[in-house]
Amino acid sequence: MHDAFPRIATRGLMAFVLAALPGFAAVAADLAPAPAPVAVSASVPTVDTPVFSASFYLWASALKGTTSTLPPLPAIDIDLSFRDVLQHFDGGLMGAGEMRVGRWGFLADIMFTQVSPGGTIPGPYLADVEVRSRSLTLQGNVLYRFYDTDALSLDAGAGLRVWHLGNKLSIGPGVLPSGFDYSQTASWVDPVLVGRLSAQLGGPWSVILVGDIGGFDVGSQFTWQAIATVNYQWNANLALRAGYRALSVDYQDGNFLYDVRMQGPVLGATYRF
Repeated sequence: MHDAFPRIATRGLMAFVLAALPGFAAVAADLAPAPAPVAVSASVPTVDTPVFSASFYLWASALKGTTSTLPPLPAIDIDLSFRDVLQHFDGGLMGAGEMRVGRWGFLADIMFTQVSPGGTIPGPYLADVEVRSRSLTLQGNVLYRFYDTDALSLDAGAGLRVWHLGNKLSIGPGVLPSGFDYSQTASWVDPVLVGRLSAQLGGPWSVILVGDIGGFDVGSQFTWQAIATVNYQWNANLALRAGYRALSVDYQDGNFLYDVRMQGPVLGATYRF
């Protein structure tokens, strides 16, 4: 029994970490935590009339790194594909919105995911084991468009990325007569510097590149994100997007460690009101 439990707990821990990072394997926008894409047109409104857009997307993300998010369980190395993540995925929500007023852009992004891997401790003390992990990430950015032509626009600014991880380990009756529950939560805020490039490719096609860096030991030690999408302007209001996204964070507080990188293809749509 003493040998079986660590193996079960470690497998659960590896899977539960999948949801602990904002949006890292959700099938349901920081592009999870990242700025929402702007409309394909690079022109700046001539009047200060707000223009709104909303985005939704799917991120088929893999996960790799080192984590210890249920102390006193030891830190483990993880290397999980998107298929591994989906095996224990309960659900998620990703969405982003942007308001543009002249050269200014104000962006908000939310990502929520939950996974619940489980197993059974074999032997005479047979008991069910489940690890439930919930992840919520909120991001707000302010961008200023400092360069703009019909073919190219450049934005730069800053923002905050808020992380909240909640994990719970449950062991049913067997090992202990009444079972056992243990939970751990962590929250932190990362300041980030953000840049965005939008370029027209001709006709309805365009590309958008987004990047940010932050943490700086204020929240995490360091975090970065990179997103690249090719976009097709379906009509005056709707744009379809496909690309690739990578998000990395290195956070530690005592025995709580979350040093991971998520990356994979992304599909999305943006509707401008």
